[in-house]
Amino acid sequence: MAYDRVLVDSGQWWRFITANLVHLGGWHTVMNLASLWLISFIFQPLLRPSYWISWVLLLYCVNILAMHLWTPHITHYVGMSGALYGLIAACATAELRLGVKISGVLLLIVGIKIFLPQIIGVEAEYDDFLGGAVIEESHIIGFIQGIILGLLWPKQLLNGPALKTILKSKRSDP
Repeated sequence: MAYDRVLVDSGQWWRFITANLVHLGGWHTVMNLASLWLISFIFQPLLRPSYWISWVLLLYCVNILAMHLWTPHITHYVGMSGALYGLIAACATAELRLGVKISGVLLLIVGIKIFLPQIIGVEAEYDDFLGGAVIEESHIIGFIQGIILGLLWPKQLLNGPALKTILKSKRSDP
């Protein structure tokens, strides 16, 4: 199920999807599922459920495909964090297009989190905690593809800003 460059090159194309379903270990799985739940919870009002499924599947496939095409040194990959960074970037970008300025701040913070390890390096303790090496390239690719998706998705297919709705509901709570 994991992405394996040699096996994909020999015709096992399903690994572009299934690589997102296997993980380095328990903590890696829990962190990815918690992230998927949190992103979905926060941004759920932004899209119809069928569009959510489309976005997730598209980001899953394109992230692994892009790694396959542009990072030949990566021979193995598991996890969905690249697609998750893509999902949060797509949501924040789409919301920014709807005029929610706080989404721009979120996009900036996530971008710093993704690119900072490229500058200062990744701590070995983090890799040990997850059960293997983090493939930072998948995060970068996911983030970029998410921005592209958020920019290209037709505005009329967006339900409305999710973060703005959440912030307004918090202000109106007694």
